[in-house]
Amino acid sequence: MEEEFHFGAFSIVPARRSLMRNGSAVPLGSRAVDILLFLLHHPGELKTNAEIVRQVWPETFVDEANLRVHVSALRKALGDVRREPQFIANVPGRGYTFIAPVNRRSNGAEPAAASPIPQKSRPERLPGRIFGREQTIAAVAGQLAKSRLVTIAGPGGIGKSTVARALIARGGFEGEIVWIDLSEVATGNLVPTVLASALGILSRSDDIVREIAVHLQPRNLLLVLDSCEHVVADIAELAEDLLAEAPDLHILATSREPLRADGERVHRLLPLDLPASAVTAEAALVSPAVQLFVERADACLGGYELTDEDATDVVDICTRLDGIALAIELAAGRLEATGIAALSRSLSDCFRVLTRGRRTALPRHQTLRATLDWSYLILSQEEQQALRELSVFRGRFSGRAAGAVLSGSEPEDLLAALVAKSLVVVESATDETLYRLLDTTRLYAGEKLAGSGELPGAMARFSTHLSVALESAEQDLYAALPEEWPDDFAQQVPGLRAAVDWAFGPFGDALLGVRLTVAALPLFFRLSLLDECLAALTHAIAFLDARPGLDERSRMKLYAALGWPQLRATHAPELGVAAWTTARRIAEELGDIDHQLRAIWALWVDMLNRAEPRQGLELAARFTALAPSSSDPSDIIIGRRMRAATLHWLGRHAESRDELLAMLADYEHVPQAHHSVRFQFDQRVTARIILARCLWMSGDEKAALDEAEETMRYAREIGHNHSISNLLAEAVCPLALLSGNDEEAANAIRLLRDHTKALSLDVWHTYADGFEAELHLHAGEYRLCLAKLRPAMDILDRAGFNLFRTYFQSIEAQALSGLGQHAEAGGVIDAALVHCDVSGERWCLPELLRVKALVTAKGQGPDALDAASAILEVARTAARQDRAAGWERRINLELEALGHEPAQLSGAAG
Repeated sequence: MEEEFHFGAFSIVPARRSLMRNGSAVPLGSRAVDILLFLLHHPGELKTNAEIVRQVWPETFVDEANLRVHVSALRKALGDVRREPQFIANVPGRGYTFIAPVNRRSNGAEPAAASPIPQKSRPERLPGRIFGREQTIAAVAGQLAKSRLVTIAGPGGIGKSTVARALIARGGFEGEIVWIDLSEVATGNLVPTVLASALGILSRSDDIVREIAVHLQPRNLLLVLDSCEHVVADIAELAEDLLAEAPDLHILATSREPLRADGERVHRLLPLDLPASAVTAEAALVSPAVQLFVERADACLGGYELTDEDATDVVDICTRLDGIALAIELAAGRLEATGIAALSRSLSDCFRVLTRGRRTALPRHQTLRATLDWSYLILSQEEQQALRELSVFRGRFSGRAAGAVLSGSEPEDLLAALVAKSLVVVESATDETLYRLLDTTRLYAGEKLAGSGELPGAMARFSTHLSVALESAEQDLYAALPEEWPDDFAQQVPGLRAAVDWAFGPFGDALLGVRLTVAALPLFFRLSLLDECLAALTHAIAFLDARPGLDERSRMKLYAALGWPQLRATHAPELGVAAWTTARRIAEELGDIDHQLRAIWALWVDMLNRAEPRQGLELAARFTALAPSSSDPSDIIIGRRMRAATLHWLGRHAESRDELLAMLADYEHVPQAHHSVRFQFDQRVTARIILARCLWMSGDEKAALDEAEETMRYAREIGHNHSISNLLAEAVCPLALLSGNDEEAANAIRLLRDHTKALSLDVWHTYADGFEAELHLHAGEYRLCLAKLRPAMDILDRAGFNLFRTYFQSIEAQALSGLGQHAEAGGVIDAALVHCDVSGERWCLPELLRVKALVTAKGQGPDALDAASAILEVARTAARQDRAAGWERRINLELEALGHEPAQLSGAAG
């Protein structure tokens, strides 16, 4: 009995080595016959140049050019010389595939009976230890018990084949098992031929599928079809045909997209679980992703144990690789040449780094790029373009956002197709379905986008989408808590950065960048993204300043934002005044009441920071006069808060307190309190800061501390970091110090320092040094006090932030006096008193006079004590005039120390 191969008009009997065409012999050289027979025995499979050479010239060194000569002769003999090959296809640089259908017949014999499963049809290898897939394996086994067709779907390298092998290894299926790797099958029409070959069927008809079905009818068999994604339509049709004819057949497929065949159950394979925020080795090793990395690192290095020192970097590696098993294995394999920390830093170029897979791995799993190439190349051209364009998103995005960026005619269909092919991940954690690209996929698609010439168009559409979304959500960004925003704008910040960088880059659209910057101002401020904000403002203002009249409204808004105190350098306070003055001028020219109010407010803040409350009161009056013209009636309430705060710095604490209480009551009825961005701080917080200070000044220390604590709770609830820093600097720290609670003060100072450092708030960070200096004074550490205080006062003076300068001067004077430098101490406190007289500042005037008395009492003159007593009487009179019982209490203690009778407080809060 002779085996015979039939393909097209040709046939060949291997034993005779004669090629026939319609019964006539075709001349063919011996080596060409060997090549033909080798390819015919592996139809549809890619055979590399090296494999063919080893088969045809087993003991001879042959250059690949020699192989090409013989293949060319073979093609000519077959008439396979057209542009589109009919029989033998070349994969450049790799090898050849026999692509025509092949029938294998046995001459003079009936169709072969069911043959035992060839060993080669078993899985090439069973998995070793696997991580985090126990529930998945059990779930797939359960699905196979319910359905005869199950597909394990997921992105490349996630471990689909590993799960299938593990399922086989656990031995739950009682029948035969056939494993077929379809990754090297070039075209879908070859699938039946490959399947017949794997099953040992010698086909004698033109209906191979029918012969396979007949062959499988009596068998209880699990057919595992690995890597179906590039021939998915043909597999779906074949599966339906076979399952209809073979009642005991089960099919388990692995694919990057479902087959969408009748009766199919799909199990979506997710990435390996990542640790939440592990800082120790023990916590990190709970994660299967970390377990896999450590196991592969141990194998690579011949011994490795995760340490607490490495844990953070290993978690970072696994997280940046999205928990994709193949990528993690490739990363661990690089440890032969680099350390853990260096590997973590290098993953920004993961396609260059992750290039050394196992020698036995399939070619598409040798590198991360090859894995993604495999997925990308089987997409349609429209799907490829859609994937490239979606790479502009740096986080989650909605279907609506995708539709704004995709240029294809059917964006919803394209998005659905990419989801089906496991290139886009669906996340349904909210009411709206959200999508994202795994980071590795996004980086790959981003490279493709940059090389396609489509980047400008995609970035322009993305930037426009962000601008429209931010503009439409302006009121929500002003008023709502971040978790209540209609879109997860915080997730879009990386994409926003990329869009701004592109817009102001050499190939971007600067005018679009201006629009995007203006739209993003509320988001920048609510999320305290000051560095990004300043960089974007600088670019946008430079562009518009060079083009007067192009967009004056945007220019006004940009200058208004540039004037924010948090954005200006501490050594250039005049820049803030100049920015707000420019914004006010443009606003007046445009008749923009809103921005006139913002500018007046900012100039008022500058006056208070410069410790000029008398001029500040004039600006507050201007604001109050203009506020009724605003479309927002709550601006009148804001004007009252400004006046009340100014009264406090003028020493009119009772008036300030009463005005603030009334203002806060009215503010409760404001429907959308979006002033935290218009006026930089949450208005309740800023009002309650001054209210707490007034309560202390009025003598109700407990109420003041309670108010500060409650305000802190509220500020944390609304999540406005700048308001928290303001509260710490102007209320929590100074009130703890004034109340003598040094331990609480130290904690608050530490919190202020950490908070302002994280937000790059240099001025408020410097306030912490001033408050710490007062702690040193309380401890009698006068030199440490001066060493900490004087540099801080210099920084604040250069920055134009003299709000607490006179009070800090009282600390300096006490430290100098403690060192015996009484004359210098007297000069410092006299300078503070002169400033109060000129500026109208009076909030701590009684305290300044108390300190002057202390310094005077330590003098050498015979009348020092009498002079000190007289100054204390003046201080007490000032405190009573201001109804400042808090200061008066401290003054009375000094008078009693000098032998005066105890006095009743006259200005206590009631």
